[in-house]
Amino acid sequence: MNSKRQHILHWAEQGYISPDDVDAALSLSHANPDNQQWFQFIKNLFLWLGVIALAAGTLFFFAFNWDEMSNLVKFALVQTTLVVITLVYTKLKPFTLPSTAIAFLMVMLIGALLALSGQVYQTGADPWQLFAIWALFMTPIAVINRASTLWLLWVLLINLSCYLYYYDFRGVFGILLHYDDLVGLFLLFNTLLAIAFEVLQQGKTRCLDNRLVVQTCLLASGIAATWLAIWAIFDEATLQWGLPCYLVWILCTYLYYRYRLFDLFIISGCVTSTIVIASSLLIYIFNDALESDAFLIIAMFIIGLSSSAGIWLKKLSKEHAADQPIASDKEHHDA
Repeated sequence: MNSKRQHILHWAEQGYISPDDVDAALSLSHANPDNQQWFQFIKNLFLWLGVIALAAGTLFFFAFNWDEMSNLVKFALVQTTLVVITLVYTKLKPFTLPSTAIAFLMVMLIGALLALSGQVYQTGADPWQLFAIWALFMTPIAVINRASTLWLLWVLLINLSCYLYYYDFRGVFGILLHYDDLVGLFLLFNTLLAIAFEVLQQGKTRCLDNRLVVQTCLLASGIAATWLAIWAIFDEATLQWGLPCYLVWILCTYLYYRYRLFDLFIISGCVTSTIVIASSLLIYIFNDALESDAFLIIAMFIIGLSSSAGIWLKKLSKEHAADQPIASDKEHHDA
């Protein structure tokens, strides 16, 4: 939903525009998508579907014909396809959706090439190496393209490689790191990633086209922090640092994205996490007397908190929308 439409609907809710005039206001302000915008949406949809189909088709082609092809043919096909896709990418206008889609296809083919190398030369004893090298090779492409789609894949690969690294060497690191320590490391790692991407996002030269990567990193770290807090509530003797760590994370995140840089998605995540922790505390209090009355109280508590949070978030969104100026058509086009 664009900014113009948000403002018009907000004014309608406040009574400044009568319900009978909302459609006319949306039409006069060009807030509704026109035929050209629908055509662009369909074109972009088929572009991404085609890219995903090409990537999946390449993988299934090798899986189906694995025994009938020699190693030379396998590598030649993947490398030739990768070279052709790279040449196509150089002919496209940078920082556009087609260039991002082709770059995503390049990254997927790089992953297929690494997987092929691991299968042919049996180098897949440590799976974490595949994802780590894949993330390393795709980093220049993500930096050049500045697309959040590529950075999201990069974050996923980095987290997955770190987890598999710990899983493969758990016999060594298990002496020093327990499962709760691993969750704490993921909390710290994703929080640092979110801070790094936030700094890049706010810099003079924008390295990201939207805030999706920052929100995803904070979502991952928020899940880790919430899990540590729940663990600390029900097993305080084992995890004494879980609740203090959670309180520091939730307060810093909420205060920054509430008063310094407004982000309703992150605030909603903080509110949801708070409801989960408050409900866990209540369950812990009734732990020795979990009967029908206790379940009713807990259910009413969760429903009340969720309803209140929804009303407050809706009010917060309206207040923020009212404070924002309506963007011009040129600003919408540039965005």
